[in-house]
Amino acid sequence: MNDKEWVPIDQDFSKPYVFYKDNFYESDFIPKSELFEIGPMKELIPQKGRFIATAARAGSRFFVASGSELFEYEIREHYSRSYFNMSIRDIYIEDGLKVISTYSGIYVNDTILLSSPNYSNGPLAKIDSSYYLVWDEISNFYPPDSSKVIPNGTSLFAGKARKLIPWNDQTFALHTQSVSMVLPEFQLKPIHQGLEYLDLEIYRDGLIFSTIQGLCLRWDGTKVDTLAKIPSRIRDLFPIGNRLLLASDLGVYELNNGDKNSLKKIANTLNSVMTTLDDFGNLWIATENGLHVLTPNYPDPIVIIPNVEFNREALLLSGELLYIGAVDGLYTLNTYEIEKSYLPNLLSSVEIPLQERKSSWIIAGFIALILLLTWYYITFRRSKKSMVNSSLSNKNEWDLNDLENQILEQRIFTVENLAEYLETNPVQLNRNFKKMGTTPGKFLKKIKLKQAQEFLKSGLSLEEIASKIGYSVKFLKNELNLD
Repeated sequence: MNDKEWVPIDQDFSKPYVFYKDNFYESDFIPKSELFEIGPMKELIPQKGRFIATAARAGSRFFVASGSELFEYEIREHYSRSYFNMSIRDIYIEDGLKVISTYSGIYVNDTILLSSPNYSNGPLAKIDSSYYLVWDEISNFYPPDSSKVIPNGTSLFAGKARKLIPWNDQTFALHTQSVSMVLPEFQLKPIHQGLEYLDLEIYRDGLIFSTIQGLCLRWDGTKVDTLAKIPSRIRDLFPIGNRLLLASDLGVYELNNGDKNSLKKIANTLNSVMTTLDDFGNLWIATENGLHVLTPNYPDPIVIIPNVEFNREALLLSGELLYIGAVDGLYTLNTYEIEKSYLPNLLSSVEIPLQERKSSWIIAGFIALILLLTWYYITFRRSKKSMVNSSLSNKNEWDLNDLENQILEQRIFTVENLAEYLETNPVQLNRNFKKMGTTPGKFLKKIKLKQAQEFLKSGLSLEEIASKIGYSVKFLKNELNLD
């Protein structure tokens, strides 16, 4: 490869596959110093390429050669990922305390897994030195490792708990079916109900809350009025001084000084779930299709992390570090490094002269319209499909024997992957399994141990079996009663 072009080597080789480097070639073997261990990235390499391999890097381009196949990857050094394959619901960080809430459990300081609750649906709140976990219900949290459910934290009229915030020496609760004032002993007094609510914040002189119907409502302590209305659900509200940003399925809208007439769209990022502003004036937009940034120096949002489904209420700026929760883990990037190094290099390759942009706006608008219509069609089809799958789940029409075969065929060995395969979420999956007298975790464990016994009979070693099914050798010995 010469720069970006592939150039034939003018040399004859005695065999079709050889090792060649710096004019040295060997037909019979690959020097051990040149072998590449694919283990750390085996999930990214197709099954047929998972054997003897070599690798080479050219800038951000990374190549893996195996047999007759050459795979190319892009190295993205501007972010990292942790909590692999966990759906991150909230990130809370303060001095001496870090809480990562997921659908698979709540982790404290990266080492402690709370025994209860075993999942989260909303942000951790600290009010008057007390910590509260929101997870459909509400629990007091006593760092680092204990919690207790608040009996009156939810009610039939309120629906499922989603958020707590303090305002005017009172605590307010957002539930799926109401916005309420929290009275002594956590009794709930509704200030608004009858819609489906998504977010609650403090803005200027009152509380604001958004709905799935596309409304942003304001409560000044006595009455509720409409602050904004858009033709899409509003998933997140982000006040910045006198500005208010609304993240929606159609993009990000901005409202200034509480003026209803100032509403305008500032980013056409479909399926936006949350926003935040860094110290450099860059607006970060998390969506179900990736992470974008809108900078003061470029008119359109720039994709920073593509093709990742990020979650609502899972975006936190802590100093220079930006944490973004997704369905497949926790992403972290340094906003200073992005501002000083990554963005200038990226913009130099995508910047379009201003005089050339004007001629592109009409075409871009037409393309955006087509994309919008396509999105509506896909969303409608997906909604219908989800309703059908939800109906099947509610009827418990799963055949466990058939499901076991599918799990083995598809190599599904985590609760999150099983939920994704059945097109539901881990919480609903757990509820459905409980109706059948078990849990997804127990069901998967039973299948994995059954498969381990079959592997033992076929003569595989414990180390090979552990590698295949994702359990440790020690765990297998204990579960299978092996010496």
